[in-house]
Amino acid sequence: MPVLREVHPWSAVRAALPREGPSIVRIVVAAAVSWQVCVWLGATQPPVYAVIVPLVAIRDAPGSALNVSLARLVGVVAGLAVGIGVLAWLQPSALTVALVLAAALLIGMVLRIGDTLNTQVAVSALLVFANADPASYAVARLWETAVGAVVTVVLSPLLLPTNPARSFVAALHEVADGAAADLLLAADLPTDPADPAREDLAARLTARTHRRDDAARRLPDQLATARRAVRLHPLWRRRHTAELAALVEPAAAAPEVTMLVRAHVADVVELGRRPDTCAWWAATAPRTRAVVTPLADAVAAGLRGTPDREALAQAAEAVAAHSAADHSALGGLVRRPLRRTVRLLEELAGRDGPGSAG
Repeated sequence: MPVLREVHPWSAVRAALPREGPSIVRIVVAAAVSWQVCVWLGATQPPVYAVIVPLVAIRDAPGSALNVSLARLVGVVAGLAVGIGVLAWLQPSALTVALVLAAALLIGMVLRIGDTLNTQVAVSALLVFANADPASYAVARLWETAVGAVVTVVLSPLLLPTNPARSFVAALHEVADGAAADLLLAADLPTDPADPAREDLAARLTARTHRRDDAARRLPDQLATARRAVRLHPLWRRRHTAELAALVEPAAAAPEVTMLVRAHVADVVELGRRPDTCAWWAATAPRTRAVVTPLADAVAAGLRGTPDREALAQAAEAVAAHSAADHSALGGLVRRPLRRTVRLLEELAGRDGPGSAG
């Protein structure tokens, strides 16, 4: 039986470590290599600018380091040109800073890489003001950034790269299993409104369904990002292209499924709380549990892309039995999200279900 547990800070750290640990290793190694290369090339000052590049450029998806490094390098060149050019004509002042920022941000709009403003232009232009010798600063800033960009682009795909396909599949499975668990938790909520544990459990379950719904809504974008990344990597392209293509429909259906689960949980919480409906809910909860038990299995399997047709058929039959046994408006209210979930999973499974009236 699923159990609601509170998430403690150290638990969150342990959960994030497998996902974020490799990125930390990649950043540290690329930064150290960038520093050492600059030393070999004759840096006379600590080459901090080379180290900054992997810190801001290394991301999970292959190709992202190249994009961010190029954006940073182009932004540095343009920003240095703006800063030095303005200081050649004007003394530092509030008006000069405003002029430099305006010019740099406008250039950043033109030199954007992807869909974001290249703010590196403005940052580099402003840093010129902080140096007593803008010309020597510009040279050091430029070549060290170039070294950091080259090292980052070369090492990023080789240093423990995060597999975007596996990351997406893990996120999809978490949503699938979580939505199924939420259904079972709703079925197991105490039916006695006087039970002191009920309200706390209901509040935590409601919060879970909202988080699950948010995670499901991110899945289509995560899938699109993973498919783009896989196309850039020859090994991943051969291994994951077909796998990701098969998960397009489950990822698209997941937000609607989690929305329906959230609606069902909200109904259960409200019906079990209200004085005029709590007795009805206590009497009919076992019948609803008979629907939810196979439906949870069908949800977990369907959203994983491996439909469980037997569980789906059992859920459809249970919805029909629920409808035959309870013609009340409250019964119809409880069945509505469950029935819609069954039909959605039937469509996802590529077959026509037996239908559920009521």
